[in-house]
Amino acid sequence: MSTGPEWTCPGYEVVEHPGARVLARASAVAWVRFVLESGQGLHAAASGDRSASPIEGRLPVFVIPAKVREHDDSSGSARWAVRHYARGGRIVSALLGDRYLRSSRVRPYRETLASETARARGISTPRVMAAAYYPRGFFYRADIVTEFIPDASDLVETLFDSRRKGPGGAAERADALRAAGTLLRAMAAAGIRHRDMNARNILLEWRGAFPTPHLLDLDRCTVEPEGRPTSLATMVHRLQRSIRKWEAHTGIRITEKEWKSLDRAVAG
Repeated sequence: MSTGPEWTCPGYEVVEHPGARVLARASAVAWVRFVLESGQGLHAAASGDRSASPIEGRLPVFVIPAKVREHDDSSGSARWAVRHYARGGRIVSALLGDRYLRSSRVRPYRETLASETARARGISTPRVMAAAYYPRGFFYRADIVTEFIPDASDLVETLFDSRRKGPGGAAERADALRAAGTLLRAMAAAGIRHRDMNARNILLEWRGAFPTPHLLDLDRCTVEPEGRPTSLATMVHRLQRSIRKWEAHTGIRITEKEWKSLDRAVAG
């Protein structure tokens, strides 16, 4: 496989192996090469890591110790989240499973570019450490590895898990919605539009009195040229629709006061 200009991203190296191509940050290159040479994909390797902790979802996300080089001072207690791309939708997923149609800009590459651009424009999102592409015939499978943010919960867990106590529990739902609205307003101003703006794609880091919001799953993002804002109303509508679906699913209602916290944050 030729690396080609479409697989360049500042700060990343291209690691190639028969049946795989990976964009990797310098500190992750050695681990990526080791995994590929062992005949595995990154997600499969993470699933077999004795130190891995699974996060359940459509497919498990495995949290593993950061696999940095021994002389890299950024190691220590850092961890990575390793995710395999999985399709949504009952019919499409039944037909294609975890396969995607090959194109010039595949999902892990798009997500890496969007993540780097968002971070450069002041939008907090976990840094991509490696983005893997496994082509076969007309299709491909893919994995992505990002930094793991501890002491965090997504917006669904924050709003609708009644078992949670303390930071992130029911008493902080207004703060969580205010943080979500602040994130959406900043994204629109920065020209970052998430086409799947659901409550699972906002991660809240609970340190201090107010949560810090982080954006997740940027493979569905559209990035406008710098200085050109994008539609805020569309993202807000999609987030509201997602929250109302979780209201119906859990039977837990967001109060009018809590909804207003979101509205005020969006309005600025």
